[in-house]
Amino acid sequence: MASDLFKIINHLYLPSQYSSMRERIYELVSNYKASRYVKIDDRITVLFEDAVTVWFQIEETVYLEGVDDESILREAVRTYSPMVPRKDEISLTVFIHVFNYDELRNLLPKYKGIENTISIKINDHAIPAKPIYPEDYGPNALPRSIHYLKVSEAGLDSMLSNASSVAVSISHPMVNKTVKIPSDTLESLKYSVKDISWQ
Repeated sequence: MASDLFKIINHLYLPSQYSSMRERIYELVSNYKASRYVKIDDRITVLFEDAVTVWFQIEETVYLEGVDDESILREAVRTYSPMVPRKDEISLTVFIHVFNYDELRNLLPKYKGIENTISIKINDHAIPAKPIYPEDYGPNALPRSIHYLKVSEAGLDSMLSNASSVAVSISHPMVNKTVKIPSDTLESLKYSVKDISWQ
């Protein structure tokens, strides 16, 4: 149940604590995330992030380290916390799917700059997304298959709560599409868990 998940994410757990609940959390988070994915085309998928999905990424990262080390936990929180949406923000992760080394080498570079071509359209109002980690896109940066972005504008939460239509728009040479998000995704987005800070 979502209420169980909301209680869980208010706390952070070291691997020895997390391991006993991991199987149940996988089930809860998988169900929670299911409506937050939007397929743009065969190569591009968007996940709308919130405090629940970011908490899960923190816990999984620390769990895979395999040691109960508070400093690793704090570093994971520092790294991933900027992804949590705040008031009047939408966070999204854009995945570019590549399936072999040849595609990684030859296809992925063709998506260069895609992070600057994505916007969220609420009714007919487009709001551009911006990288959460702009340092990832320096002059010598390698092509990326995962892009962490945020949309921010005063009054966005109010616009979203009253929206009849929300779409993801990408205007890039490799993908020039506007995809309306389904009603269940819109409902999930309206009730994103925001403004959580873990100590």
